[in-house]
Amino acid sequence: MTAPRATRKRTFEIRENLPAPNSAEGALFHYTPDEAAQWTPFRGRTLRNMATKHEIEHSRNGRVIYFTGEQIVALAQRHVVKPFQKPAVARAA
Repeated sequence: MTAPRATRKRTFEIRENLPAPNSAEGALFHYTPDEAAQWTPFRGRTLRNMATKHEIEHSRNGRVIYFTGEQIVALAQRHVVKPFQKPAVARAA
């Protein structure tokens, strides 16, 4: 006999009218990982795991993980892929 499977999915409440992290108001605003996920290439659970493993900068209030707007912008900038440019070929004289 196996244990019954969980039927309820865990949902997280995302506040409305959040300031953008790159705005003056959002620079020091505290976002939950699920709220920060909309501005990063990661999901909320991934951000939570990375913060727990100390792979990324975060703010912690007891056991609750938060990200400031500055930390979100820095994380997004770290994962920007710039286009490849061929180096100029030097011609022999």
